[in-house]
Amino acid sequence: MEATPTQIINYFSGFKQNLVPLFQRPYTWGERQWRTLWEDILAFYGPPEEDAKSTHFLGAVVTMPARSVPVGVSKFMVIDGQQRLTTIAILLCAIRDSLGSAEQIPKLQIQDHYLTNYGCDGLEFFKLLPTQSDRTAYSPLIQQLPQVPDSQFKRSYEYYRRRLKDLDDEGNRLDAKSVLEIIKSRLMFVMINLSDSDDPYLIFESLNFKGSPLEQSDLVRNYFLMRFPVTEQQAVYDGLWLPMQTRLGPNLAEFMRHYLGAEGEEVRKGDVYAAIKRLVSDSDPAAVRLLMTRMAQMAVFYSRIATIAPEEEERFGKFFTIFHRLDFGTAYPLLLSIYEDYADGQFGADEFLSCLRILDSYIVRRMVVGVPSNSLSGTFIALCRTKPATETPSAWLSAALAKESKNRRWPTDTEFMESWLKSAVYPSRVCQIILERIEEQFGHHESVSFEESTIEHVLPQTLSPQWELMLGQGAAVIRAEWLHTIGNLTLTGYNPSLGNQSFSEKQKIFAQSHFELNRYFANLSMWGEDQILQRSQALFKTALTLWPRPASMPEEEQPTEPRAQPAYFHADCVRVAQKKLGTTLSKLSQTRYESGDEGVRVVCAVSTEHKESSDSPYCWFALHQKQLEFLTGASTTSWLCYGCGSADYTLLVPTETIRPFLDQMSATSGNDRHYWHVVIQHKGDKFVLRLLGAMDGPDLTPFLASSTEAPPNG
Repeated sequence: MEATPTQIINYFSGFKQNLVPLFQRPYTWGERQWRTLWEDILAFYGPPEEDAKSTHFLGAVVTMPARSVPVGVSKFMVIDGQQRLTTIAILLCAIRDSLGSAEQIPKLQIQDHYLTNYGCDGLEFFKLLPTQSDRTAYSPLIQQLPQVPDSQFKRSYEYYRRRLKDLDDEGNRLDAKSVLEIIKSRLMFVMINLSDSDDPYLIFESLNFKGSPLEQSDLVRNYFLMRFPVTEQQAVYDGLWLPMQTRLGPNLAEFMRHYLGAEGEEVRKGDVYAAIKRLVSDSDPAAVRLLMTRMAQMAVFYSRIATIAPEEEERFGKFFTIFHRLDFGTAYPLLLSIYEDYADGQFGADEFLSCLRILDSYIVRRMVVGVPSNSLSGTFIALCRTKPATETPSAWLSAALAKESKNRRWPTDTEFMESWLKSAVYPSRVCQIILERIEEQFGHHESVSFEESTIEHVLPQTLSPQWELMLGQGAAVIRAEWLHTIGNLTLTGYNPSLGNQSFSEKQKIFAQSHFELNRYFANLSMWGEDQILQRSQALFKTALTLWPRPASMPEEEQPTEPRAQPAYFHADCVRVAQKKLGTTLSKLSQTRYESGDEGVRVVCAVSTEHKESSDSPYCWFALHQKQLEFLTGASTTSWLCYGCGSADYTLLVPTETIRPFLDQMSATSGNDRHYWHVVIQHKGDKFVLRLLGAMDGPDLTPFLASSTEAPPNG
């Protein structure tokens, strides 16, 4: 890094362009800043002779060479100082247009030397090029067009045109040419030029954390875009970043945190930028583009999960809305990961729906029981790290959650029932949702609207003499114990009119209700402790069907050596493939990978070892239609990376080796999904592709990319 005092006009001299990156804030200076600059200039207007060589520093301007194609003018990105440079450019426009007709030389000097690169076309015409959002308003001033749109640029220009008509101390109109000479000779900056050995991102962060710090998402955007040549930044911004920003708005930074969580990394809100920076620090532009492509797709999924955008599949959208109402954002990383697998074709809609039901049960049971939720974020991110690529994620998820204990536990039926019957669920967030879900189970011919419904306490919160008489001597104790339990709660649209009316009066109103929940009260003669408990027990039968949980396995039946999840060595297999191919693979989904520049594509899947008999172990993989289409679209080569039991037995098989045998493999079709069953069998010291009819296919042993020993021998 070089820091050198220089005249400000040097930024506008020479055949070059100062480029304000598109991720910078727009031009925001107002009259207060314009006036300060003007007063600094006027301090040198007509000075005493002894001050003829004095100068004024306006601070530092930080630039760095822009990554661009080696043609056209030299480009420098303005990391800091864009507001001052832009204002000087506007002031030069005002001086140019204030010069008289006899002053053509300084007019041409300003236009052709300071404001533009004479003879250049397109954007390279402009000596200073503002960020994209400012160019429409800025360029007409530079080009001297007759129509200039209203903007902060125009207001600045008009301010300086007025000031140039002011009078000096002797009552004469200010001389525009003299003002130009002051700018050229008296105004100084500290020029800070960053070199290749400097970290422009670190400097950018520090400069932009003063006064009004950037959001985490702003820093991520800047870091991403600064890794691309200037000529590519606009396309990357428009095609990948802007859709995410538009779709998620203020939720963008939170999405990035959950995206990292889906990758198994737990980060605090203020550490999102640092985590993503580590993720791509050694990546080339092609790899960063692939990462942004994946993030853009995940942003679509996130917008649906977080109910920012509608979900096309109504069954999914129902659960997303419930999770949002329950403030269940801690599960978003896992939901993102599972949604991506579903979109990737690894399993169908019914399986995804089963996962949503499991998560729904897990959180509702915990809220009813009152299990602290402070450890849930770590729970779901840990699940993201161990999630296998499987056809039945619901089975894995159910088993994984059922194994959790203490504050991460999934309450059993017994614990759930004890709290359901006697714990106060009102006024928790889960209360109304529970009642709505039970109401929906009655199977209305027409959908019931819950928008205007409220929760009604049958036994009222304030006991009237009639209620005290009905409850008897222990009325206060009964009220305290049973008031907020689920058995005493219902839904109604007439809450204000019910109040603490007698039970018989409430029955009349319940009889007119459209909610099936209120039919229960029709034939009762009283409402007290026994009746509340009986209703709680009746509702619990429905609760068990809505929020089921697998029975816990007795401790003595737990397997002594649980099988390791395949996901534990998936990443190791990817590393083996990278080493074998001599390239870096960017992750596009849980199974799809691509190299940035080489155009190599890889689908990676792993399997534990199965045994149909003692002497014929095998591994099973699903090759989905979407994965095959992805591999087919590779610009160079494509590979199937199969981890057979462990990363020590990673097969890296060319797609074209497998493709001719697809018709001879078992396949599954349905629900817009099609996949082939790829079975790789260990036979002696070989890995063999098994086909229909237990026939041997090609020998895949030559494609063994990693092995610490010979393949298992029976």
